[in-house]
Amino acid sequence: MLPRYLFADVDDTFTVRGGIHADVLEAVARAERAGMEVILNTGRPAGYGATLLAYLPMVSAVIVENGGAWLDRRVKAPSTQSPGGSPVATAGHEHELHHFRPPAANLRTRLAALQERVARRIGRAFTTTADNQYRVSDYTVVRDLPGGTEGAALLAEIARIAEEESEQQGHILASSIHIHFMLDGAARRSKAEGAAALLAHRGVSDAHGELARFAVSVGDSANDASLFTPGRFALSVGVRNIERYLPELGESVPTHITTHSEGFGLCELIADLLSGRLGVS
Repeated sequence: MLPRYLFADVDDTFTVRGGIHADVLEAVARAERAGMEVILNTGRPAGYGATLLAYLPMVSAVIVENGGAWLDRRVKAPSTQSPGGSPVATAGHEHELHHFRPPAANLRTRLAALQERVARRIGRAFTTTADNQYRVSDYTVVRDLPGGTEGAALLAEIARIAEEESEQQGHILASSIHIHFMLDGAARRSKAEGAAALLAHRGVSDAHGELARFAVSVGDSANDASLFTPGRFALSVGVRNIERYLPELGESVPTHITTHSEGFGLCELIADLLSGRLGVS
């Protein structure tokens, strides 16, 4: 059966060599025409998500900052007023930013201080990402780590220190390009929780059940682990380049791995879903 939803990571899953390829756009457009809702689910910042949603009409929503917030084309933006009090028309490409948890006023300052303390503890200098200034709920540094088990062990150490340095309130997620610092406390965000929150905000009464029955997830890295957790989605898929990050995923590995990498793997997945070679029962 064709899934209702396809939740897709962006970097190295939707993209090809760091850009958006015409073949991927056409595949996503075919999925949308067939009745499959395509929702991007990325660690990228809220500012990037607004741009993606504005210029990709075949995408219905974008979840950003690893589930920390989302923008949804299917939810009407609130009306606004001019400084003089008169109503202002909302353009069709403008969408309200919804938060998994409303961020505290000083959150970003606290996150910057946390990553500095962690860097001192491990004896490494972190490089802040170029997109960090467009974020609302996390703080990101460039992932500059060894591969394989050595990199996985270092990430585990960074995660442990982040918890210690924040009285167990902080944690990290690592993508193929970034390390994300967050202060979520016990109720930690994830891409899967962001997907459920988006559906619940639409009025879906059993959002987790909806995902488990009717949604496909696809990603390529460790911050996509929640997309691969057994039972969370009807079908979980990794594009081929996920293989280098399997040591970081533990038991949260995708059910299916494509033969092609990056966005071409996403094209392969969409073709398999539309042809019936893959689907949800």
